[in-house]
Amino acid sequence: MIVSHPLRFLAVSFALAACSARPAAGQAEPYHILVTNDDGIRSPGIEVLAEALRAVGEVHVVAPCGQRSGASMSVALRDDLELRAIQRESGAVEHCVDTTPAGAALLAISSLAPEGGFDLVVSGINSGANVGTASHMSGTVGAAMMGAFHGIPAVAASLGARSMNFDYPARFVAHFVEELKQHPPMPGTVFSVNIPRANEAETAGVTVAPMGGIHLQFSFEEVQGEGENRRFSPRIGQETDHPAGSDAEALAQDMITITPLMFDWTSYSAIDLVKRWELNHEIGR
Repeated sequence: MIVSHPLRFLAVSFALAACSARPAAGQAEPYHILVTNDDGIRSPGIEVLAEALRAVGEVHVVAPCGQRSGASMSVALRDDLELRAIQRESGAVEHCVDTTPAGAALLAISSLAPEGGFDLVVSGINSGANVGTASHMSGTVGAAMMGAFHGIPAVAASLGARSMNFDYPARFVAHFVEELKQHPPMPGTVFSVNIPRANEAETAGVTVAPMGGIHLQFSFEEVQGEGENRRFSPRIGQETDHPAGSDAEALAQDMITITPLMFDWTSYSAIDLVKRWELNHEIGR
């Protein structure tokens, strides 16, 4: 059971929670981890993940209040945001905001970060894999990308299995973050971690692979075509033919996939190609 109450603009309880575990004199500064997701604060994936990461560093949770899958890196910048404090049964105080995953991460990074900022952003654990080109639409990946945008290393974690048992995936993510803590990557890097199964026995291993394949097909099907107003219902299909060596293929083989993604989407090969075109600002009439 969780109990929430609204806080307008100022995150007093967030600041108190962040300061409650400050190290004593002579101790190393804590490793500050921002945890968010796109399934919402009430998702079991984020609760189990946050608890597992508390063994690695000081965890701060700021997530959307509800389901925001498929939001990519969109943010809402027109209206004020209301931050709500959430108290878990464990006593941990977390926060939600009615915005997109990337928006929640942006609010936390820009306005709620502890002194010195966050050391890592972890988004997840998402219910459903984020491999292949569908990752571009993922709110889980989008929230992690907001960390990369601000120069903070980030992890986007997803569970491919239909099971809602996040214990093993959370422990693996915590293990990965322990390694990441020792080997910080270049700013702008997001590690997309996809775990195929909910338990260790059914997982074949770990591989580092590039993004590849479609994995999921998104479309709309007309369900009401008569009259002036037509209705279309979303459809999601799963592809089974994956490029060799891709993250999509590895996940289908029950491998945990780790795919380093960059915030910079520039096609550098296309820059040289387009430079050879005969383009001129003087186009005439």
